[in-house]
Amino acid sequence: MQYWPYIRNILRPHRKRLGIAFGAMLGITLVDLGSPLVVAILIDTIVGQNRYELLPALMLFFLALPFLAAFFSFVNEYVMTLLGERVIFDIRLDLYRHIQRLHCRYMHSTTTGKLMERLRGDVQQLRMLMTNQLLSLIVQVATGLLMVFVMFYLSAKLTVFVLLGIGLYYVNYRWLVPRIRRIHRRFRRKLERLSGLAQERLSGTIVVKTFGRERSETREFVKKNFAAERVFYRFMYANALYSNLAGIITWSTYAVVMVLGVLLVLRGEITYGIVAAFLSFAMRLLKPAAMLAELSNQLQQGQVAMDRIFELMEAPPDVILQKGLKPETLRGAVEFRNVNFQYEPDKPVLRNYNLTIRPGSSVALVGQTGCGKSTLVNLLYRYYDVEDGQVLVDGRNVREYDVRWYRRRLAMVPQEPIILDATIAENIAYGRPGASREEILQAARMAELGEVIDRLDDGVESLLGERGVKLSVGEKQRLCIARAILADPAILILDEATSSLDTHSEAMIQLAMKRVLAKRTSFIVAHRLSTIVNADLIVVMDEGRVIESGNHAQLMRNPEGRYRGLYLTQTEQVGQPGRQRAREEVVV
Repeated sequence: MQYWPYIRNILRPHRKRLGIAFGAMLGITLVDLGSPLVVAILIDTIVGQNRYELLPALMLFFLALPFLAAFFSFVNEYVMTLLGERVIFDIRLDLYRHIQRLHCRYMHSTTTGKLMERLRGDVQQLRMLMTNQLLSLIVQVATGLLMVFVMFYLSAKLTVFVLLGIGLYYVNYRWLVPRIRRIHRRFRRKLERLSGLAQERLSGTIVVKTFGRERSETREFVKKNFAAERVFYRFMYANALYSNLAGIITWSTYAVVMVLGVLLVLRGEITYGIVAAFLSFAMRLLKPAAMLAELSNQLQQGQVAMDRIFELMEAPPDVILQKGLKPETLRGAVEFRNVNFQYEPDKPVLRNYNLTIRPGSSVALVGQTGCGKSTLVNLLYRYYDVEDGQVLVDGRNVREYDVRWYRRRLAMVPQEPIILDATIAENIAYGRPGASREEILQAARMAELGEVIDRLDDGVESLLGERGVKLSVGEKQRLCIARAILADPAILILDEATSSLDTHSEAMIQLAMKRVLAKRTSFIVAHRLSTIVNADLIVVMDEGRVIESGNHAQLMRNPEGRYRGLYLTQTEQVGQPGRQRAREEVVV
């Protein structure tokens, strides 16, 4: 992605404010140019030619300059503050929208701290670049060109030496600035790691306290902080070297011009007034050039921030979100036809996978970790697209449907419950924001959340805190189930949905889910086989293939079957009643 087209698009809606700010900056510059002219007129005309009648008007003009400068400065600062806030909002919104669209492959390979550093620190740096620094650079360049023209008019010889000094600025810039940019990029990466570590450890405070790791975690934080600090010192050293060399060039050039100016006066080529005005102009020209040394620090930070933001903006988006079919209903017939898929090259997860599910039926996916159960869910949701084969829903390739419309017809209860820092009602209605209070309460009752709602002071309007800290793990799971129930999906996916529930809660949830599952196609990813004995179809997977399928009774009749062995192993772990029940099921 090209930087400047994007920056131009961001700034286009703010053309009016940009114009006002640019005009104010130009006004400040023009006012500043008046002082040397006043000095030249005072020395050569009023004093040199005894034109003292012009002195009152000149002094009034001179006294008006600071008032004009103050007015233009006020306008500039006010407009730039408003513009900066608007720009940072637009950039952050653009970046957040893009993060929401990023492909799951990218999200699984990056850290939350890295994304947050982009949204916070890098956007702030880019704001400075696109408002203050960019306009300041434009004004300084325009001012410099104007001053060079005036200085050539006053003395071409002296102007040549000033331009030689500016050439030395350029040499200094080319020598040190690339190094400064590399060091600052390394510093931002260190901050990313520090931010990621802090966020991860703070979110896992309970684990840290449980194992008494507070001191070791503090040492790790200090270690990474020192690593970032060392890089920052190198950055400041390089920048200080650059700034001080620029200062040496500034004053050396000024001294040379002063000596040569005096020599030219003694030779009668120019007057004392012209020398005074030229020296003032030279300082005003060299000062912006020296300020570029200081501004370069900010420019390099802005450049690095821009690189990092656009690196994220160029990350591949989610599956192509082109507009597609939006049928009135989705029946829920699902077919995986000759599907091959891999997350990494030469590491296949699904191999020529075939599975057909009738509408309204419940399908349980069984197998060891890594056999491809979660991958099927990812493909069904279109978090990833298949590389070979097809995923069909109601006889159509899922790529033909409008992605957002299609995903709203699915719902999932994940193994690790995701709770927002919001009320119970807002959490339940997340997948269906327009739901009524009665519908929310009904979904909560079906998920056996009634006792939880009664326990909290504000009932369904109770805030749950970050990650739902006010709820137990089992209660969080039930809330996720209520969220899925309220969404009323055509296809429901339960990823170990009852894994965190006690026996009593699991029994209640199983009764509630039996009523819910009867109306829609459902996929149940399970390790506890006792929770799937009533599924219409049980699919046993191994290394990305289907090795067994059938209902519970059919699979239990196969004495050499994988499912039968797993089921008997689990029932033996619950004692004699479980073994007796398993034998009776085999007989049936």
